[in-house]
Amino acid sequence: MRVRGILGAAVAATGLAVAGGAVAGASPLRATDLQVDPGPYLVGDTAYFSAGSADCAIHADGSVGCDMPAGVARWYDILPVTDLAIDIPFLPAHPEWVRHGRPGSPSLPSDANGYDSTISYAGASCNGGGRGAISCTSKGHSFSFGWSGTQVS
Repeated sequence: MRVRGILGAAVAATGLAVAGGAVAGASPLRATDLQVDPGPYLVGDTAYFSAGSADCAIHADGSVGCDMPAGVARWYDILPVTDLAIDIPFLPAHPEWVRHGRPGSPSLPSDANGYDSTISYAGASCNGGGRGAISCTSKGHSFSFGWSGTQVS
């Protein structure tokens, strides 16, 4: 009986790992990730939200961009930036030096353990909230910044 329970747990964990890694470039989802309904975040056809110190937007065409305080993010670990965007399928995430989010937008929630939540809209997904970091994936590219530095692809 104990072997069957261990085997079942291993199969379930493998299934979660495979399902979570199915989207290229996306952070694997944990069982504790909160899936957020984008409805309450919509203003017109754009979802506006904040995560940590970032103000972000996901547009109806799947473009995504986040604004952050100076000094938080570096593009390819060289150029300090105050925003990152994914808006053109053949370009990696890049700075645009324009405002994307709206200050004062609702924050992405976190669960009781401080785990982040995920908002998905128009083919883009962003994960953030409780730990003050944000990562977004859209159009085959991604970016993340926060407590572990900045990554762009």
